[in-house]
Amino acid sequence: MIFTRQNRIFNPNKQLSKITIIGVGSTGSFIALNLAKLGFNNIKVIDYDKVEAENIPNQFYREQDIGKLKTEAIKEIIKDFTGTEIEVENVKIDKDYNFDCELNEIIIFCLDNMPSRKLIYEKIKDIPIKIIDTRMGGEGYQIYSVDLTDEEGKEKFEKRLNAVTMDTTCGEKSVIYTILSIASETCQICKMIDKGEKYPKILKRQMTNYKILGGIK
Repeated sequence: MIFTRQNRIFNPNKQLSKITIIGVGSTGSFIALNLAKLGFNNIKVIDYDKVEAENIPNQFYREQDIGKLKTEAIKEIIKDFTGTEIEVENVKIDKDYNFDCELNEIIIFCLDNMPSRKLIYEKIKDIPIKIIDTRMGGEGYQIYSVDLTDEEGKEKFEKRLNAVTMDTTCGEKSVIYTILSIASETCQICKMIDKGEKYPKILKRQMTNYKILGGIK
């Protein structure tokens, strides 16, 4: 078994959750890789964009993928790197999109703007699943984990959806070491949720001063 060295931490044969990643750009592409490397095999990715040259430094794509749909490129790459077949949907989620969620589903937001987060949240907020919202800027990031059966947790998350955010200049939006850190933390939270372990509801990190805010609750 190829996962022998880690199966006490996560055994793929006991996986309960389906993982859906919305957006396979910088964070989403590496989260998909991490999950597949850990052994998750029920993974779906949703995106509509194509790989561009500027994506190569900070997204899990190759120069040969430039011009391809991100969904098709990431499916091919993850198959090559892990042997895992992921499900892909090449679509832009809009007001007419309908989610068909499973009971034990985790939806991961890897989006670059608040309107998209709000749109998707409104569509799924009454479904009894869990969401992980990843947010990044330069050398800092936040991860919010929300159980949509928890009304208090939902209320707190909704306030964060409506909070004023500071924009980051183009040259500071995405750096590889921040991306790899947020992808690893997100993967671990997925593992915790899948195994029924306690997991952090908020995790914030500033890479420049090693400050981490969060905790298991």
